[in-house]
Amino acid sequence: MMGNNLSDKKRSYGVYAGIPVTCEIFNSDDKSVRKKTALARNISSDSIYFEIDEILPLGTEVNVIFQLPRSSNIITATTKVSIVEALENENNFGIGAPFVKISDTNKEEIKQLVERLDIYKLLELTIKRKASDLHILANQKPVLRIQGEVEVLDYAKLYAEDIPNLIYSVMTKQQIKKFEQDKELDFAIQYDMQNRFRVNLHQQRGFLEAALRLINTKLPSFEELSLPEVIKDLSRQKEGLVLIVGPTGSGKTTTIAAMLDLINHERRGVIITLERPIEYVYSNINCIIKQREVGIDTNSFSAALKGTLRQDPNVIVIGELDDFETIRTAMIAAEAGHFVIASFHAPNTVQAIDRLTSMFPLEHRKNILFQLSRCLKGAICQLLIPTRNMGDRVLATEVIIMTDALKNVIRNDELFQIPTIIQTGGALKMQSMQQSIRRYLDQGIIDTQTAIEYSEEFNRY
Repeated sequence: MMGNNLSDKKRSYGVYAGIPVTCEIFNSDDKSVRKKTALARNISSDSIYFEIDEILPLGTEVNVIFQLPRSSNIITATTKVSIVEALENENNFGIGAPFVKISDTNKEEIKQLVERLDIYKLLELTIKRKASDLHILANQKPVLRIQGEVEVLDYAKLYAEDIPNLIYSVMTKQQIKKFEQDKELDFAIQYDMQNRFRVNLHQQRGFLEAALRLINTKLPSFEELSLPEVIKDLSRQKEGLVLIVGPTGSGKTTTIAAMLDLINHERRGVIITLERPIEYVYSNINCIIKQREVGIDTNSFSAALKGTLRQDPNVIVIGELDDFETIRTAMIAAEAGHFVIASFHAPNTVQAIDRLTSMFPLEHRKNILFQLSRCLKGAICQLLIPTRNMGDRVLATEVIIMTDALKNVIRNDELFQIPTIIQTGGALKMQSMQQSIRRYLDQGIIDTQTAIEYSEEFNRY
């Protein structure tokens, strides 16, 4: 269904439609007509795809009779079977049939439904408005997040029953089945060569809703992201653990992409990424890069990570440290001579280390801190901050580099001393979030109110 440009998508786009269809099947031999009930799965202005419990020969004429959601009109059209495929349910078959006879009124009604539930239209608006996120909500208009602020789109309200038709249209049968089983799903949509969307599908008060994060698939450079040079040094580590932390939407995945691109150009080896879902797609330049998606290629981060250790990796990327088993294995891998880059949700580096250890039983905290002090090479915390004119956002970073003093602080569970070590670690290219924000303020890129909002330290001034 998906082409390389929007016009290709629009020509082939049809909406998912789980609606009953009455089929009048013509027998060309004796001219008889018999009726069967089918279930429509996809409808476009040119064709229909339905599931039925028998094989229909190619070229068979079928009258289809159905009613679109929220419509009182009964649509009747004549189709000719052009696709027949076996389905997982051995008793059912998928039938694709273009319309060969349909009234202009009925065709227009289908066209209006398809246009209203065309997810590519919403994706296009998200890209044009330079939004970071698109929220699809039940019984509401779609919402964009632009420069950190939410904005309701001037768009038709999407009713609760519309959303499965809208979202399922770009999902595989396996993805639909998994979501209906788990009530939660992460996957990705490739819009075009430059833009990809990370999708989280979920239920809220029994209604299906979705949050879509826009990802520019062009691999970013350190300069484009305004990343400190010290992160290049961290990227060149041969072993150990580097943490990339920050709140949701702070660009952690993008920073990892820049680090991997540098590694891919500067050294030879095997890079294995564990992601949910895959956002950036890498080409093998000097490295072999294997990208594994949790939920498709593997069942969990922890299971995938254990398998990865047997796949001859030099670099391992963990998209999310989501349980103590994954954290434990990541540290073992880092101590065993692999270079591990891992993402974790935390507002700053101190809380990141504290929260990581807090995921273990309390009696293991001392041992985990000791292990972390041995394998951690550095940590980067990041925030995206709106600029003075609110037209863009800039990346503010806090960076810690492992030193003997920092090892002792972590080992002795004296994490409250980390800010002091950062302040005195300028010669080692450490920097605090406050220092990063101060530079933007001094350069006039952000205003004082923004500085205060993103760093409590500025309340003192």
